[in-house]
Amino acid sequence: MLINNSKFNDFLKNTNLFNGFLVYGSDKGQVRHRAYQIIKELKKKHPADIVKVSAEELEKNSFVDLVNQTNIFANKLIINLDIDLAPSINLDLKNFSTISSSSANFVLLEAGNLKKNNVLVKNFSLEKNLACIPCYHDTENTIKYTIKEFSRKFNLTIDDESINYLSQKLGNDKLLTLQEIKKLSIYGNGKKVSYNDILVSIGDSSLITINKICDSLFNSDKAPYFFDKVIDAGYNNIVVIRSLLNHFHFLLNYKVNHSKDINKLKNYVHFSRYALIEKQLQLLNTKKINFIISEIFKLEKECKIDYSISSLLIKKFLISYSVL
Repeated sequence: MLINNSKFNDFLKNTNLFNGFLVYGSDKGQVRHRAYQIIKELKKKHPADIVKVSAEELEKNSFVDLVNQTNIFANKLIINLDIDLAPSINLDLKNFSTISSSSANFVLLEAGNLKKNNVLVKNFSLEKNLACIPCYHDTENTIKYTIKEFSRKFNLTIDDESINYLSQKLGNDKLLTLQEIKKLSIYGNGKKVSYNDILVSIGDSSLITINKICDSLFNSDKAPYFFDKVIDAGYNNIVVIRSLLNHFHFLLNYKVNHSKDINKLKNYVHFSRYALIEKQLQLLNTKKINFIISEIFKLEKECKIDYSISSLLIKKFLISYSVL
């Protein structure tokens, strides 16, 4: 059965009537969020454990076996598979009759873009107890509806001017939109949030995420995750590389000009970035920063030579300098 955007909230109340769920589309944030909502509703009605299926498990077991496996601690399992991570999954039609069976475990499939004639989309759309849930980026016409819907959900009061501004800044990722509206509602604490408040609170979300990539290096292992978020938002790899280059040039210049007065850092960076950048400055000397800058130049050259593997090269770089 096809579950479009307008039917989704009603569908959530009746998830127990379905045995299989296909959540897919270009908006990966919405795919993840709606998969989370489905799992949450299923667990309310059933003592079900979640089984995250990996590509390695599919090499050892058939998908049919996974769907029918039993668990002594739960009546049913929720078999969760991201088919983008396991594109070679056997899509034999007999699998769908297995999924449709009320005695089988729940099956929750997540995917990126799929065409209408895809075997998964066709079968999950036609079967009554299978749910096909497309997740597409908001358009200029639908983003305002999404903002208003989330605002009502979190008791956020904003005016039309603010909604127009938010509709231009948000929209690539519904999960990101949800997080930003939730942040504004906490800021407002039940009171109306002004347009000026929103201008201060909501900047360019992708720029903020790119900053998080730079700030996370040598501080945590989160840089590769933030990199994926930026790429999902539509930014290309070269933008990330140039941002890394600018960031380490900033660290180098600060080391040279203000090495004895770390407190001046507050005059140059947003307060939310201060602690992480301060740690980088304490940890890295000028020799090390110069070396990293040279490595970024090499990285850019390698990416331009073979752009098809540029994401892999950047991730390798980020992992190498995530933590010492």
